[in-house]
Amino acid sequence: MWRLKLVIPQDLEETLIWKFQNLSIQAYSIESSNEQNNKLVLFVWLPSNKWSKKKRDGLVESLKPLAKSFGFKLDAPCWEKISHEDWSLSWQKYWEPCPIGKELLVLPAWMDLPVVFSERIIVKLDPGAAFGTGDHPTTRLCLEALQRYSVKDLRVLDIGCGSGILGLAALGLGAKEIIAVDTDPMAISSARRNAVINQVNLKNFRLSLGSIDALANELQGVKGDLLVCNILAPVIKSLAADFEQVLSSSGHVIVSGILIDQIEDITSFFASLGWQFIASNYQKNWALIHLCRSDT
Repeated sequence: MWRLKLVIPQDLEETLIWKFQNLSIQAYSIESSNEQNNKLVLFVWLPSNKWSKKKRDGLVESLKPLAKSFGFKLDAPCWEKISHEDWSLSWQKYWEPCPIGKELLVLPAWMDLPVVFSERIIVKLDPGAAFGTGDHPTTRLCLEALQRYSVKDLRVLDIGCGSGILGLAALGLGAKEIIAVDTDPMAISSARRNAVINQVNLKNFRLSLGSIDALANELQGVKGDLLVCNILAPVIKSLAADFEQVLSSSGHVIVSGILIDQIEDITSFFASLGWQFIASNYQKNWALIHLCRSDT
Protein backbone atom coordinates (compact mmCIF):
# COMPACT_ATOMS: atom_id res chain seq x y z
CA MET A 1 0.00 0.00 0.00
CA TRP A 2 1.27 3.48 -0.92
CA ARG A 3 0.39 6.53 1.13
CA LEU A 4 0.63 9.99 -0.39
CA LYS A 5 0.98 12.97 1.93
CA LEU A 6 0.46 16.37 0.36
CA VAL A 7 0.00 19.82 1.88
CA ILE A 8 -2.75 21.72 0.07
CA PRO A 9 -4.45 25.13 0.38
CA GLN A 10 -7.89 25.07 2.01
CA ASP A 11 -9.56 26.46 -1.11
CA LEU A 12 -8.49 23.38 -3.06
CA GLU A 13 -10.20 20.84 -0.77
CA GLU A 14 -13.54 20.44 -2.58
CA THR A 15 -11.94 20.40 -6.03
CA LEU A 16 -9.57 17.60 -5.01
CA ILE A 17 -12.41 15.57 -3.52
CA TRP A 18 -14.26 15.91 -6.81
CA LYS A 19 -11.11 14.84 -8.65
CA PHE A 20 -10.72 11.73 -6.50
CA GLN A 21 -14.36 10.78 -7.05
CA ASN A 22 -13.80 11.13 -10.78
CA LEU A 23 -10.73 8.86 -10.59
CA SER A 24 -12.51 6.35 -8.31
CA ILE A 25 -9.95 7.00 -5.56
CA GLN A 26 -11.86 6.27 -2.39
CA ALA A 27 -9.35 5.99 0.47
CA TYR A 28 -8.29 9.48 1.43
CA SER A 29 -8.53 11.91 4.32
CA ILE A 30 -8.00 15.63 4.77
CA GLU A 31 -7.03 17.22 8.08
CA SER A 32 -5.93 20.60 9.34
CA SER A 33 -2.24 21.46 9.29
CA ASN A 34 -0.77 22.28 12.69
CA GLU A 35 2.23 23.97 11.09
CA GLN A 36 0.77 26.15 8.34
CA ASN A 37 -2.25 28.44 8.55
CA ASN A 38 -4.85 28.11 5.79
CA LYS A 39 -3.30 24.79 4.74
CA LEU A 40 -4.61 21.24 4.95
CA VAL A 41 -2.83 17.89 4.91
CA LEU A 42 -4.12 15.40 2.35
CA PHE A 43 -3.52 11.66 2.77
CA VAL A 44 -4.30 9.22 -0.03
CA TRP A 45 -3.93 5.42 0.20
CA LEU A 46 -3.34 3.52 -3.05
CA PRO A 47 -2.96 -0.26 -3.60
CA SER A 48 0.65 -1.07 -4.56
CA ASN A 49 -0.35 -3.61 -7.20
CA LYS A 50 -2.46 -1.07 -9.09
CA TRP A 51 -0.38 2.10 -8.74
CA SER A 52 3.03 1.99 -10.42
CA LYS A 53 5.47 4.88 -10.05
CA LYS A 54 4.37 6.17 -13.44
CA LYS A 55 0.72 6.20 -12.36
CA ARG A 56 1.54 7.81 -9.01
CA ASP A 57 3.59 10.54 -10.69
CA GLY A 58 0.76 11.03 -13.16
CA LEU A 59 -1.71 11.49 -10.31
CA VAL A 60 0.37 14.27 -8.75
CA GLU A 61 0.84 15.93 -12.15
CA SER A 62 -2.92 15.88 -12.71
CA LEU A 63 -3.44 17.81 -9.46
CA LYS A 64 -1.08 20.63 -10.38
CA PRO A 65 -3.36 22.33 -12.95
CA LEU A 66 -6.19 22.27 -10.40
CA ALA A 67 -3.99 24.07 -7.88
CA LYS A 68 -2.79 26.51 -10.54
CA SER A 69 -6.37 27.46 -11.39
CA PHE A 70 -6.68 28.73 -7.81
CA GLY A 71 -3.35 30.54 -8.02
CA PHE A 72 -1.49 27.97 -5.92
CA LYS A 73 1.58 25.80 -6.43
CA LEU A 74 1.53 22.40 -4.78
CA ASP A 75 4.30 21.47 -2.36
CA ALA A 76 6.44 18.43 -3.15
CA PRO A 77 4.52 15.18 -2.47
CA CYS A 78 5.68 12.64 0.11
CA TRP A 79 5.20 8.95 -0.78
CA GLU A 80 5.50 6.21 1.85
CA LYS A 81 5.17 2.43 1.48
CA ILE A 82 3.09 1.03 4.33
CA SER A 83 1.67 -2.38 5.20
CA HIS A 84 -2.00 -3.17 4.71
CA GLU A 85 -2.39 -3.40 8.48
CA ASP A 86 -0.89 0.06 8.93
CA TRP A 87 -3.29 1.38 6.31
CA SER A 88 -6.28 -0.11 8.10
CA LEU A 89 -5.21 1.47 11.38
CA SER A 90 -4.52 4.80 9.68
CA TRP A 91 -7.93 4.75 8.06
CA GLN A 92 -9.67 3.97 11.35
CA LYS A 93 -7.91 6.89 13.02
CA TYR A 94 -9.76 9.38 10.83
CA TRP A 95 -13.23 7.92 11.32
CA GLU A 96 -15.57 9.21 14.00
CA PRO A 97 -19.33 8.89 14.57
CA CYS A 98 -21.00 11.25 12.10
CA PRO A 99 -24.43 12.65 13.06
CA ILE A 100 -26.39 13.84 10.03
CA GLY A 101 -29.62 15.79 10.27
CA LYS A 102 -31.88 15.16 13.25
CA GLU A 103 -32.27 11.40 12.91
CA LEU A 104 -29.23 9.64 11.42
CA LEU A 105 -25.82 8.60 12.69
CA VAL A 106 -23.12 7.06 10.49
CA LEU A 107 -21.07 4.84 12.81
CA PRO A 108 -17.76 3.06 12.06
CA ALA A 109 -18.50 -0.65 12.29
CA TRP A 110 -15.89 -1.35 14.98
CA MET A 111 -17.00 1.48 17.29
CA ASP A 112 -19.48 1.29 20.17
CA LEU A 113 -22.50 3.56 19.95
CA PRO A 114 -21.94 6.72 22.02
CA VAL A 115 -24.77 7.15 24.52
CA VAL A 116 -25.39 10.70 23.35
CA PHE A 117 -26.52 9.31 19.97
CA SER A 118 -28.57 6.39 21.31
CA GLU A 119 -31.87 7.78 19.98
CA ARG A 120 -30.64 8.07 16.39
CA ILE A 121 -31.07 5.69 13.47
CA ILE A 122 -27.70 3.98 13.05
CA VAL A 123 -25.96 3.18 9.78
CA LYS A 124 -22.79 1.15 10.37
CA LEU A 125 -20.06 1.18 7.72
CA ASP A 126 -16.97 -0.93 7.17
CA PRO A 127 -13.89 1.34 7.18
CA GLY A 128 -12.27 -0.60 4.36
CA ALA A 129 -15.11 0.27 2.02
CA ALA A 130 -14.89 4.03 1.74
CA PHE A 131 -17.20 4.55 -1.22
CA GLY A 132 -19.34 7.08 0.61
CA THR A 133 -18.92 7.61 4.31
CA GLY A 134 -21.17 10.53 5.15
CA ASP A 135 -18.29 12.99 5.34
CA HIS A 136 -18.57 14.34 1.79
CA PRO A 137 -21.05 17.20 1.27
CA THR A 138 -22.97 15.37 -1.48
CA THR A 139 -23.51 12.32 0.74
CA ARG A 140 -24.63 14.52 3.62
CA LEU A 141 -26.99 16.42 1.33
CA CYS A 142 -28.61 13.16 0.21
CA LEU A 143 -28.91 11.81 3.76
CA GLU A 144 -30.51 15.05 4.93
CA ALA A 145 -32.91 14.98 1.96
CA LEU A 146 -34.00 11.44 2.84
CA GLN A 147 -34.95 12.73 6.28
CA ARG A 148 -36.92 15.69 4.92
CA TYR A 149 -38.69 13.64 2.26
CA SER A 150 -40.70 10.95 4.04
CA VAL A 151 -39.51 7.62 2.65
CA LYS A 152 -41.72 5.47 4.87
CA ASP A 153 -43.16 2.53 2.89
CA LEU A 154 -41.56 3.72 -0.36
CA ARG A 155 -39.56 1.76 -2.91
CA VAL A 156 -36.28 3.68 -3.18
CA LEU A 157 -33.92 3.35 -6.15
CA ASP A 158 -30.22 4.21 -5.83
CA ILE A 159 -28.01 4.66 -8.90
CA GLY A 160 -24.30 4.66 -8.07
CA CYS A 161 -24.85 3.19 -4.61
CA GLY A 162 -21.19 2.97 -3.56
CA SER A 163 -21.06 1.78 0.04
CA GLY A 164 -24.84 1.44 0.17
CA ILE A 165 -25.07 4.23 2.72
CA LEU A 166 -28.11 5.95 1.17
CA GLY A 167 -30.11 2.75 0.82
CA LEU A 168 -29.25 1.62 4.34
CA ALA A 169 -30.28 5.01 5.69
CA ALA A 170 -33.55 4.90 3.72
CA LEU A 171 -34.34 1.46 5.17
CA GLY A 172 -33.67 2.78 8.64
CA LEU A 173 -36.03 5.67 7.93
CA GLY A 174 -38.82 3.25 6.99
CA ALA A 175 -38.50 2.55 3.26
CA LYS A 176 -40.06 -0.79 2.32
CA GLU A 177 -37.49 -1.74 -0.30
CA ILE A 178 -34.17 -0.58 -1.74
CA ILE A 179 -32.97 -1.46 -5.22
CA ALA A 180 -29.42 -0.22 -5.75
CA VAL A 181 -26.95 -0.46 -8.62
CA ASP A 182 -23.35 0.49 -9.27
CA THR A 183 -21.00 -0.07 -12.20
CA ASP A 184 -18.09 -0.88 -9.87
CA PRO A 185 -17.98 -4.50 -8.61
CA MET A 186 -16.04 -3.35 -5.54
CA ALA A 187 -18.89 -0.99 -4.66
CA ILE A 188 -21.44 -3.81 -4.88
CA SER A 189 -19.26 -5.96 -2.61
CA SER A 190 -18.90 -3.03 -0.23
CA ALA A 191 -22.65 -2.37 -0.14
CA ARG A 192 -23.42 -6.05 0.42
CA ARG A 193 -20.89 -6.23 3.27
CA ASN A 194 -22.39 -3.15 4.89
CA ALA A 195 -25.89 -4.59 4.53
CA VAL A 196 -24.75 -7.67 6.47
CA ILE A 197 -23.10 -5.48 9.12
CA ASN A 198 -26.39 -3.61 9.54
CA GLN A 199 -28.34 -6.90 9.69
CA VAL A 200 -30.80 -5.87 6.99
CA ASN A 201 -32.93 -8.36 5.09
CA LEU A 202 -31.25 -8.73 1.69
CA LYS A 203 -34.66 -9.36 0.13
CA ASN A 204 -35.43 -5.73 0.92
CA PHE A 205 -31.97 -4.47 -0.06
CA ARG A 206 -31.36 -5.68 -3.60
CA LEU A 207 -28.05 -4.98 -5.29
CA SER A 208 -27.08 -5.33 -8.92
CA LEU A 209 -23.97 -4.59 -10.96
CA GLY A 210 -24.67 -2.08 -13.71
CA SER A 211 -26.53 1.15 -14.28
CA ILE A 212 -30.12 2.08 -15.02
CA ASP A 213 -30.57 -0.94 -17.30
CA ALA A 214 -29.68 -3.23 -14.39
CA LEU A 215 -32.12 -1.28 -12.24
CA ALA A 216 -34.93 -1.80 -14.76
CA ASN A 217 -34.10 -5.50 -14.90
CA GLU A 218 -34.33 -5.81 -11.12
CA LEU A 219 -37.67 -3.97 -11.08
CA GLN A 220 -39.21 -6.25 -13.74
CA GLY A 221 -41.96 -3.80 -14.59
CA VAL A 222 -42.55 -2.55 -11.05
CA LYS A 223 -41.91 1.18 -10.58
CA GLY A 224 -39.97 3.01 -7.89
CA ASP A 225 -41.27 5.88 -5.78
CA LEU A 226 -38.02 7.78 -5.25
CA LEU A 227 -34.76 7.71 -7.19
CA VAL A 228 -31.54 8.94 -5.61
CA CYS A 229 -28.49 9.55 -7.78
CA ASN A 230 -25.31 10.87 -6.15
CA ILE A 231 -22.80 10.93 -8.99
CA LEU A 232 -21.18 13.67 -11.06
CA ALA A 233 -23.28 15.96 -13.25
CA PRO A 234 -22.19 14.65 -16.68
CA VAL A 235 -23.14 11.10 -15.69
CA ILE A 236 -26.48 12.26 -14.28
CA LYS A 237 -27.26 13.94 -17.61
CA SER A 238 -26.36 10.79 -19.53
CA LEU A 239 -28.84 8.75 -17.47
CA ALA A 240 -31.68 11.22 -16.90
CA ALA A 241 -33.70 10.41 -20.02
CA ASP A 242 -34.30 6.90 -18.65
CA PHE A 243 -35.38 7.90 -15.13
CA GLU A 244 -39.02 7.95 -16.22
CA GLN A 245 -38.82 4.27 -17.18
CA VAL A 246 -38.08 3.13 -13.62
CA LEU A 247 -40.24 5.58 -11.65
CA SER A 248 -43.98 5.79 -11.09
CA SER A 249 -45.80 8.79 -12.58
CA SER A 250 -45.79 10.39 -9.12
CA GLY A 251 -42.16 9.48 -8.46
CA HIS A 252 -39.52 11.94 -7.30
CA VAL A 253 -35.83 12.31 -8.11
CA ILE A 254 -33.01 13.51 -5.85
CA VAL A 255 -29.71 14.19 -7.61
CA SER A 256 -26.45 15.36 -6.09
CA GLY A 257 -22.78 15.32 -7.06
CA ILE A 258 -23.51 18.68 -8.67
CA LEU A 259 -21.38 21.78 -8.25
CA ILE A 260 -23.28 24.95 -7.39
CA ASP A 261 -22.38 26.58 -10.71
CA GLN A 262 -23.94 23.58 -12.52
CA ILE A 263 -27.40 23.98 -10.96
CA GLU A 264 -28.91 26.13 -13.70
CA ASP A 265 -27.66 23.82 -16.43
CA ILE A 266 -28.89 20.66 -14.68
CA THR A 267 -32.27 22.19 -13.82
CA SER A 268 -32.81 23.37 -17.40
CA PHE A 269 -31.76 19.98 -18.72
CA PHE A 270 -34.28 18.15 -16.54
CA ALA A 271 -37.00 20.67 -17.48
CA SER A 272 -36.43 19.79 -21.13
CA LEU A 273 -37.17 16.17 -20.21
CA GLY A 274 -40.41 17.02 -18.43
CA TRP A 275 -39.15 17.29 -14.86
CA GLN A 276 -40.16 20.06 -12.48
CA PHE A 277 -37.81 21.69 -9.97
CA ILE A 278 -38.96 21.42 -6.35
CA ALA A 279 -36.01 22.50 -4.23
CA SER A 280 -32.24 22.72 -4.01
CA ASN A 281 -29.86 22.55 -1.08
CA TYR A 282 -26.19 23.39 -0.73
CA GLN A 283 -23.11 22.50 1.27
CA LYS A 284 -19.82 24.17 0.51
CA ASN A 285 -19.46 24.10 -3.30
CA TRP A 286 -21.90 21.24 -3.80
CA ALA A 287 -25.62 21.09 -4.46
CA LEU A 288 -28.60 18.74 -4.39
CA ILE A 289 -31.69 19.11 -6.57
CA HIS A 290 -35.12 17.62 -5.87
CA LEU A 291 -37.45 17.09 -8.85
CA CYS A 292 -40.78 15.56 -9.82
CA ARG A 293 -42.63 15.06 -13.09
CA SER A 294 -44.12 18.27 -14.55
CA ASP A 295 -47.48 16.59 -15.12
CA THR A 296 -48.00 15.52 -11.49
